[in-house]
Amino acid sequence: MPIKNGLNTEKLTLIERRYSSFGKYIINHYQLNNNKLIIKCKTLSPVPQLKQTVISDDLKRLLIDLLDTSELNIDLQKKIEIKEVELLELLLKLSGLQSKLQYKRYKRSIDDYVNRFEVLRGGLLAGNESPELKSELIDIIKLLNNKNINKISDEDAKDLIAILS
Repeated sequence: MPIKNGLNTEKLTLIERRYSSFGKYIINHYQLNNNKLIIKCKTLSPVPQLKQTVISDDLKRLLIDLLDTSELNIDLQKKIEIKEVELLELLLKLSGLQSKLQYKRYKRSIDDYVNRFEVLRGGLLAGNESPELKSELIDIIKLLNNKNINKISDEDAKDLIAILS
């Protein structure tokens, strides 16, 4: 007879086995492992603002770590894309966890963007040709080409963007 946390898991409902509490909502941790974010009200009705979404490995790791530790991991937070930062902020706000976790958006440094550029470049060289990767890489190239930052020359930025377009 399987035992989980001192309980007979055969007597646990499917909901209890697949969902974890997430503020005033519940999160499907079973599907989270498959990079699918599914948030429901505790009555199992869907949350209209938070439709089922496919998420990146980085956001998945951040949410799993949050479920395990009840704290936001700053190192993992640095890695998620801007569109997923916005999704995370909406999720924390609607669930009521934003104030409980004292969430503040992490402000990326130039070194963070340089590191992200290297990670994305490595992904591209490894064969990842996804439009999302290319789009984020182009955005970072433009940022690093900014006259105030000047990490990538105008000529190099133009060439890199042409290759990615």
